Amino acid sequence: MTDLAAIICPHSSVPEKKLKAILSFFGSVKVGQPWFTDQPVPLPDSGAVQLLYPPENLKPSGDFRRLLAEYRGWVRTNHDKGFDSFLAFKEQKLQGEEATWEIRGELRHKERQPREARRQHTLKWHLFLHLAQEIEEGGQEAEELLRTLKEQDSPLKGAIEEEGEPPGPLADLPGFDGSPILAEAGMNQVMEAWFSLFVEHLSGEVVLLILSPPIFQHLCETWEEWGGGTASADMEFRVPDFSRFDLTVAMKERDRFLDSKEGVVLRRSVLNFLKGNSGMHWKEKGVIQSEGLTGERISIRLRHFSPLMQSTGNEIVRHLSGKTIGLIREEHSYGQ
Repeated sequence: MTDLAAIICPHSSVPEKKLKAILSFFGSVKVGQPWFTDQPVPLPDSGAVQLLYPPENLKPSGDFRRLLAEYRGWVRTNHDKGFDSFLAFKEQKLQGEEATWEIRGELRHKERQPREARRQHTLKWHLFLHLAQEIEEGGQEAEELLRTLKEQDSPLKGAIEEEGEPPGPLADLPGFDGSPILAEAGMNQVMEAWFSLFVEHLSGEVVLLILSPPIFQHLCETWEEWGGGTASADMEFRVPDFSRFDLTVAMKERDRFLDSKEGVVLRRSVLNFLKGNSGMHWKEKGVIQSEGLTGERISIRLRHFSPLMQSTGNEIVRHLSGKTIGLIREEHSYGQ
């Protein structure tokens, strides 16, 4: 059986419950982490989660953690200014001092060869990804708190006799509306940084799995604008969500589902889709029906971008060429 592999993009950490939901369908998951993230492998007992790092030659030199702390504080008070303004600020502060981490040498020279130009931007890419992850984790904590509140039982549960359980007092709270945490310019910076650092890991038929609907939509719209008319195809399906189970049980349940008649057809269809084949006529039949599934489910939407037919001036679109991105969402029911 060929395992389906996913690379989380562009997030550098994923909650364990979300990872278990992803492993409800995918056989392995890889998480790209910029240098100095210092987070352990999640779900180590699964053997299915692997951490990816940028090449050693793109590891920032010097005291990166100190610089990150300084940049974090600078952004809070200069949120309307870009990274270049921060560099100007650093240059002024460092005048007459020894720049031990050689920020000037890495980021000022504009006329170097492509490989050297890539190294000169590595500091900026790492700072962007570290700060974006901090913002993302703050949003995840708020979302998890809201979910916990919505799942609380009603204080009248068991106290009155009526058909069905009464909904919790906060069950009708509106969820997050999916508004992007980062503005469009911020998403572009983060995606360019992520692709630039992890491009060497993106070969083969893998799904670049995105956990944020706004980022998924942004990539699709960027392709439509800059792809030069190159085709893309969509596929959407639902599978059981086994994340509520113990990890060992969850993976056994996943294998049982994938070995079923429906699971075998689904896996084969997805593998063909990743190869750019449209064997199921996706324009007419882009959604695999899963009405027979019971219990919690996850929805997975895939979009495959054909290889570019002509060059483009957009760095993100160049990286998306020939790739497949995916959006995974858990389907929850509250107050039931």
